[in-house]
Amino acid sequence: MTLFNELQNLMIKYRFRPKRKLSQNFVVNEALVQKLVELADLKKSDNVLEIGPGTGFLSRELLKHCPVVAVEFDKILCGLLEQELNQKQLTLICNDFLKAKLPKFNKVVSLPPYSQSSLIMLKMFLLDFNLAVLVFQKEFTEKLLAQPGFDQYSAVSVLTQYAFDLEPGKIVSPACFFPRPKEESRVILLKSKKLSPAVSDREGFALFVKTIFRFRNKNLKNALEKSRQFLLPSFKVSEQEFEKRSASLPISEEKVCFLEVEDFAEAFNQLFA
Repeated sequence: MTLFNELQNLMIKYRFRPKRKLSQNFVVNEALVQKLVELADLKKSDNVLEIGPGTGFLSRELLKHCPVVAVEFDKILCGLLEQELNQKQLTLICNDFLKAKLPKFNKVVSLPPYSQSSLIMLKMFLLDFNLAVLVFQKEFTEKLLAQPGFDQYSAVSVLTQYAFDLEPGKIVSPACFFPRPKEESRVILLKSKKLSPAVSDREGFALFVKTIFRFRNKNLKNALEKSRQFLLPSFKVSEQEFEKRSASLPISEEKVCFLEVEDFAEAFNQLFA
């Protein structure tokens, strides 16, 4: 039986249809599922996180290799997963991934909901794992890979590139999903790397980068001036000290959108360390 036929049977059995508001595009291509598992190079000692397992086609293959933590928001699909994947190796969390408290894991293999791509990547920046094999819309992967000065360069570009080595993979046809998304997708690998220069407060650094990028076309000096009201309440730095440290930044005249990834870390350390 093909995955598409299996999906049809599950939709009849559990009485559901894909929900557009939840970006539910279910994988129906066996080769893609196998490729994701292969890229993850799973061992029995691994613990894998899957974000938005949906009907469990990928989960089922992952469970053949190691324990899986699956986080699913849709209550109907949670019931489906409990029935269809009744295994001790599976930890099913029925919650919003962005709010869920997660057990330990060292790898991520997932086809996350596209509408939540940026928020998912911003949360993953704060998590501790070695490798992620993900499928996003092709346009979003270009944003993750974007370099300074390009239109796609953004806060999520900076944070992702700061924490991970990125490796773009194969293009994925819309025909691999039901319903078909409008655009092509792409596999991307994220490998955790040593943070350089290191920041002691990842959450604070993420807030700093996201806030500064609200003023991407201003120079850093002006962006900091406009950001102070959003940043200072979160850090133990007085306004006077903030002004002093901002004035001494050697890159203060550079536009935010032209700053290198390392520049953001160095500026954060000088301002708030």
